[in-house]
Amino acid sequence: MDGSKKSLFRFQINPLRRLIAPGLVMLLILFIGISGYMILEKWTFIDSLYMVVITLSTVGFREVHDLSELGRLLTIGIILVGVSTWIYLAGLFIEIVVEGQVIGYRRRKQMENRIKELRNHFIICGFGRVGHQIATELMANNVPFVVIDSKIEVASELEPQGIPHLIGDITSDLSLKEAGIVHARGLIASADSDTANVFVTLSARVLNPRLFIVSRAGQPDTEEKLKKAGANKVISPYFTAGKHMADIAVKHWTEGN
Repeated sequence: MDGSKKSLFRFQINPLRRLIAPGLVMLLILFIGISGYMILEKWTFIDSLYMVVITLSTVGFREVHDLSELGRLLTIGIILVGVSTWIYLAGLFIEIVVEGQVIGYRRRKQMENRIKELRNHFIICGFGRVGHQIATELMANNVPFVVIDSKIEVASELEPQGIPHLIGDITSDLSLKEAGIVHARGLIASADSDTANVFVTLSARVLNPRLFIVSRAGQPDTEEKLKKAGANKVISPYFTAGKHMADIAVKHWTEGN
């Protein structure tokens, strides 16, 4: 997979930046309107500014002075372009505030800063059923960790708990770097896909040769590939569970005879 794919978590832009383009258009309209009245009507700066403001605000005040034909055409242009831009800008601002995008962005930045401060932690790549159990065990033992997963709903689950997480491609070098792989103690490749786990293991080993890597293998023939990719330990949940259940059954049978 492409290791250059950007992490969704890291590259979320500040929602207020969406206001820049329409804001610049408004400033341009103000400049053109003020300059136009000063040149065409020979008005003062204050009179020209006042005329542009009352035109954009559509308050219905009468003109500062009588307008010439060119002045009326300029006013029509300000109304057609300026008022629509102003309405769009105001609506966009309200949308950002109502949807809580600014608060969400601040939370993401805080989470990003928390991850940057982590040292000697583990990285869980893949937050499915196995990933959930791993996270539960690490929390119970007070082991610091970061979760990487591509599913956006993972953020909704982990954010209220204050668990460090990244929403992005688990096989991406960029995602692993953002998770602090250089300063990490270990990585657990727990994705449902064996292919993804092999890629994660290989990328992690290259980025941090000292890393302790535990990888999940869904198929028997994947174990050798994971070891060659750099995994220190390979676990097959189905094999482990089956062996454990068989051991219990054999023990019970032995005790009964």
